[in-house]
Amino acid sequence: MLDDLRNHEAKPTREESEWVGLDPLMAATRALVMVGVAMMVGVAASYVIAPEDPGVPVVASAGTPAP
Repeated sequence: MLDDLRNHEAKPTREESEWVGLDPLMAATRALVMVGVAMMVGVAASYVIAPEDPGVPVVASAGTPAP
């Protein structure tokens, strides 16, 4: 069994105090900003890899075009 790293004193450690004092709104905001930046980097990388997008499908015909 894994040892419990938390001691059983009433006084929390410095690290535990930081976790308790964490602002959830600020943490969520930072997480959303990081997700947005990651998405922008991904989209930019996909355009660098394949920049041309035909947009409209092109159908190849085997015969001559009709007049």
